[in-house]
Amino acid sequence: MVTIHYTAGGVAARAGAVSRSLTQATFAALSAPSVSDTQPWRWRINEDRIELYADWRRQLADIDPDGRLLLISCGAALHHTRVALAAEGVGVDILRFPGSSDPDLLTELRYTGPVERAPRSGALYRAIAVRRSDQRPIVGGFVPGRDLTLLREAAEQVGAGAYTLTGQELPGSVNETAYVVITTPGVARNDWLTAGEAVSAVLLTAVAAGLATASVSDVTAIARHRAPRRLPAAGRYPAAAIRVGVAGRVGDRPVTQPRAPVVPAPGTQEPS
Repeated sequence: MVTIHYTAGGVAARAGAVSRSLTQATFAALSAPSVSDTQPWRWRINEDRIELYADWRRQLADIDPDGRLLLISCGAALHHTRVALAAEGVGVDILRFPGSSDPDLLTELRYTGPVERAPRSGALYRAIAVRRSDQRPIVGGFVPGRDLTLLREAAEQVGAGAYTLTGQELPGSVNETAYVVITTPGVARNDWLTAGEAVSAVLLTAVAAGLATASVSDVTAIARHRAPRRLPAAGRYPAAAIRVGVAGRVGDRPVTQPRAPVVPAPGTQEPS
């Protein structure tokens, strides 16, 4: 279950529209991709700000001993929330690793007032509701080059890098399949959080363009695959990979998983 904690009894109700807008944005994170659908994050709504915490109780130590996948998951949840805020015209300042005494605090989003809705934010917000990992065959043709450019730019806009590989470049792969490989300049916690934001940005941009997507975490799960090697930008680390293609046969449905419900933390209350 995903926890949203409200500081002090009744504060959510007193904060009114601001608190409700911030809380509603965190609901978008329910659809964010996460390692084995663990959703390893916690939210705290504190009047006019949102705090995102890593929930290490949900770490899968056997497949994610260093917490890389957990932090990438948190980054994806953060980006989903940012998209929801932008689509609703809610302005925030974003502070990553704000220096709190709690090392689990990853990000603060502080309300700054209403803003003009960002271009394309509506399309990305709508993509949240329909995005699912799609395991159908890639049989609809090649991904247009202009779409691959959009996906690379989506990763770059949130601070990551990206390059694309086509099936023709990968032995044994389906020719119509493309892969977007997200890269970071290092392997620190901030790099992994940014990689997660890029995962979300690429997935939502692809869905908005009518493409099918599936994360391919096993490509980068082994440590040696994350070392810098023959990348377009020397010295960058591959952090995640996403399969992209034109949707499969008519009548097939993407594979979906049920999402965890949102529950308030003990001793707190839902916003009115």
